[in-house]
Amino acid sequence: MDNVDIVYILLILSTLVVLYFLLLVAKRKSKKQIHYAVLSITMSILIWNIAVLLYLSFDNVPWLLSICERLYFLGTILASISILFIGLIFAQTKIKFTWKHALLFVVPVISVTMLLTNPSHHLFYTTFSLIPSEQNFGVYFAIHTIYSYLCIGIGLAYLSVFSIKNYGLFSKQSLLIFSGILISLISDAISTFKIFNWSTAIENIIFAITISFFILATVKFDFLNVIPIALQTVVDSISDIYVVINEDYEIIDYNKAFVSGFAGVSRKVNIMEIIKKNYHDFEAKKFVDFLSEAVRGQEKVSFELPRSVGRDVTYYRVEITPISISDNHIGTIILKKDITEHKNNLKEVMQLNERLQGLATRDWLTQSYNRYFFDERLQQEIDLVNRLQAYGLEPDKSANNFGLIMFDIDYFKIYNDNNGHLAGDELLQTMVTIVKEVLYPTDILCRYGGEEFAVICCQTSEEGVKVVAEKIRKTVEEYEFKFQNKQPRGNLTVSIGAVYCSIANMKKDDLIKTADNNLYLAKSAGKNKVVF
Repeated sequence: MDNVDIVYILLILSTLVVLYFLLLVAKRKSKKQIHYAVLSITMSILIWNIAVLLYLSFDNVPWLLSICERLYFLGTILASISILFIGLIFAQTKIKFTWKHALLFVVPVISVTMLLTNPSHHLFYTTFSLIPSEQNFGVYFAIHTIYSYLCIGIGLAYLSVFSIKNYGLFSKQSLLIFSGILISLISDAISTFKIFNWSTAIENIIFAITISFFILATVKFDFLNVIPIALQTVVDSISDIYVVINEDYEIIDYNKAFVSGFAGVSRKVNIMEIIKKNYHDFEAKKFVDFLSEAVRGQEKVSFELPRSVGRDVTYYRVEITPISISDNHIGTIILKKDITEHKNNLKEVMQLNERLQGLATRDWLTQSYNRYFFDERLQQEIDLVNRLQAYGLEPDKSANNFGLIMFDIDYFKIYNDNNGHLAGDELLQTMVTIVKEVLYPTDILCRYGGEEFAVICCQTSEEGVKVVAEKIRKTVEEYEFKFQNKQPRGNLTVSIGAVYCSIANMKKDDLIKTADNNLYLAKSAGKNKVVF
């Protein structure tokens, strides 16, 4: 078998390879821009191959040879512009077609027109041959050649620059595509500039090798679906969960943390399925809702997501970021960070703040509120009454008015002298305990100083203040205290002074003075009494 037969057989095989790749891409149900760009270059090379194959097979049919000549050059015209758009789309994932892109087709359209009308002017070519050294080209062919190599060069440059942006490490997909097109470019340059005197059929076979690279990139590495957004080495070193999905919610990239944290992970799987499989219904719904909101609104969304594992609860901060290029949504990045330690630390800080707040507002001995808190809260209640007046409400009919009760322990000094200061401290603690039991939830018990206490009766009517004061007096009188039999009259009691506040512009000091005066009157009247 001579060399011609071998080249002819290889040409047939290369044509079948190109046809196979064309069908491989065409049969996809869901096609993106990259699919159509690759279909374009594949169709161009197929037209070119068929033209050469027919030219060799029917060299004695003049009209068919004339058609093959035009198909031959038509394939080269379409292939160059296709390579340019493959580079553009590969770099940006999706492009928004504008008038600037339309201008790129001006020269190819002129080239096709010159090609179809060539017999009348021979500006494209004068002599056609499958042997480059025997071809003679017209004046316009130089313009066509320069533009074609510009398109091919720019397309390859986009592939290169995009890979360099990934810190100089090429993805396997882009390496295969870049290498394949570069081989074809070199072989095409050899033919165009007549460096070697070989048959154009050999160039077609080399282009089939390029298509083989395309097939490998598509089948092995899913070139037409997986666009490298970040370096895999970098993202795998991140402890946070990282996953990238395309506009169809299919997983296209992820790191090791994502595999460790989720079951059933693989590329092309819908992220919704992964979420529902790995979360409880409520948590999964929350995740899906936020994801849909982020994609729909094209805005970053972040939220906290608890995840129950046995009795333990792990907290995560999830950040969903839609990615757009030229207003085209091309995918979404999901980051998930474990914030359990942060939440626990925050909880400890809050508990510490509560303890500090307690130390600042509580009496250390009785754990009732202290004088500082009493002054602050009493002023707040006075300000409330003043606001009601300013709004035109009738204070005497309002439930937001309040009362102030002040009481102290009768003959407390005698109790201390007879029983010791420790017994006196215990008495103060017991007093707070039993008084709290008869107060309303809205009442505030404070230690005013020494054995004297104050109660702010919030949201209480005038009659209610009287009732509370009497309940305090009676409860203390009836309680069996330690050593109370040593007290004068054989019992331990309290004297109470109370006042009701419903008048605007009342001064805090005046209110306290009034209640304190009433307390003095109660003691002067024989103790164990309420003066209102």
